Amino acid sequence: MLPASIDDVVFTNSAEERHLKRLVTGELAFPSHAKSGVMLYGKYGTGKTTLAHLLAVLLEYQLAEAAEKKAYNWCYDYRSTQVSVTPEQTEAPCVTPASFTLINCGKHHSNSSTSVVQRIDEVSRHSLKYGCVAGSFNHFVLDELDCWSEAAQANLKGVITESPSWNVFYVTTNKRHAIDEGIISRCVSVEMNGSDAQQHMRVLRQHYKHLTKYTDEQLTGVVSASGGDWRELEDAVCRL
Repeated sequence: MLPASIDDVVFTNSAEERHLKRLVTGELAFPSHAKSGVMLYGKYGTGKTTLAHLLAVLLEYQLAEAAEKKAYNWCYDYRSTQVSVTPEQTEAPCVTPASFTLINCGKHHSNSSTSVVQRIDEVSRHSLKYGCVAGSFNHFVLDELDCWSEAAQANLKGVITESPSWNVFYVTTNKRHAIDEGIISRCVSVEMNGSDAQQHMRVLRQHYKHLTKYTDEQLTGVVSASGGDWRELEDAVCRL
């Protein structure tokens, strides 16, 4: 189940949810001189990286021309490094609405801080000369940033600070306390540690029609057993 809107995501804090909605609808300026990123923090499996992909699509959608909004099915694939728009007509050319770079900073991946900074710099310089590859922004997802050293994060902080206004950064982490305070201050922080069972059931019932034959009491047990991990929860629901 891939979320199509903010309403398909379960947030820990309702105020943070409202804030994100204002950003993606253009009610609040973003990115701005003070905030050029979103930090999504919380335990494993709560949808942090998936939400980062979704936010990139929603930001591009609200800036797209009216004709583009009608002509294409706006979607994304969380397994891909690109956000894409799939034309309704199969013979129409494929359109990519967002220049999207997914960078996994985890200890099991080979992306060094030096190579990541170089990659961000290359994309930024290309955009300065030719414009963004597609869409209005360059979107950088920095997954599991807490695995980086203090020195590496300090270097990244400088890159974020000096980045052009069309660069947007999405930081995901399981350990907010392990992130450089300077990076945190440049991001809109959103906690992703799940919520009460009612919120999970609301989203599940919207997407899985066969759940109508199950009571809230029965589903509460399924949600509780998952511990808020969407991967486990969806697997359990599909087995019902």
